Amino acid sequence: MPNITELKWTRSVNGTSVIVSEYARGGNTTSPNLIFERVKWTDEGCYKCIVKYSSGSMQTVEMKLYVNATHMQPCRCEYRRRLEHWGSKLIANKTRQELLIELESELKEIRKYLELNKTTLSSSIRKRTSAPDKRKSSERMGLAGATFICIVVGLVVLIDVLTIVKFLTKSISFLNYKKLEREKVKDKEIRAMTKRFKKNKWNNEFPESTA
Repeated sequence: MPNITELKWTRSVNGTSVIVSEYARGGNTTSPNLIFERVKWTDEGCYKCIVKYSSGSMQTVEMKLYVNATHMQPCRCEYRRRLEHWGSKLIANKTRQELLIELESELKEIRKYLELNKTTLSSSIRKRTSAPDKRKSSERMGLAGATFICIVVGLVVLIDVLTIVKFLTKSISFLNYKKLEREKVKDKEIRAMTKRFKKNKWNNEFPESTA
């Protein structure tokens, strides 16, 4: 019998070539038999053994595997079942980019399912929360620091308030001065008009005596 130079197993489902189960062992020139350590419901399919001899001749043996899942313990992990489902549909001769395009919708759902809200993580909460320290020395240091900050901020605010009050006082005084000036000018104009009116009236009443 000629020596076996090459031996490989392939699997196809509905005419589409897919990968052999990850739990399958053997299937090579050293151990020709394909042995399953574990069987999954996705392992069903048409298995083909291709043997190449040293004489150059080839032999192909084809068989079908059916998995009776009636008495199998059902997998409760939906994510695991999805991985097995898509793992059974992978075609060996496809590139990474082609696989990413084909699995894009499923990958989006997985990313959305695994996405975490960073604001609810303990690391984010700890960044915004001060750790309690009940030591008396820590309390005194905290009070001293808070007092110092309040004094500095208070002085700055007080200086600004005094500056604003001074500015408002000057502005009000200036406006009052302008108002008084306008009133004085108005009074002078009224007096001049009154004086001219009286003079005209006198001239109209006593024109001869004036002449």
